[in-house]
Amino acid sequence: MASGLLVLLLLVNSGLAPAVLGSEDCWVDDRVDDVVCTKTDRCRRSCVGHGFEDGRCQWGFPDLLPYCQCRRSDCHTKATGASD
Repeated sequence: MASGLLVLLLLVNSGLAPAVLGSEDCWVDDRVDDVVCTKTDRCRRSCVGHGFEDGRCQWGFPDLLPYCQCRRSDCHTKATGASD
């Protein structure tokens, strides 16, 4: 159990987890316009302006502040994420 958790934490930290965990590989980080994502609507507008389908404010360990993620247009998963 502990070794499985350790492997998962290493994957998340290395950036390989999205490919392992599924639909999260549809989302790409967009830290061009804002370093900290404070409004989901602003993130969505920024992502659409960059040619992506949708945007969300995403945060969690190890990131202490939310950042904007954009969904690729070739993915057809429902948008989820932190709300305003």
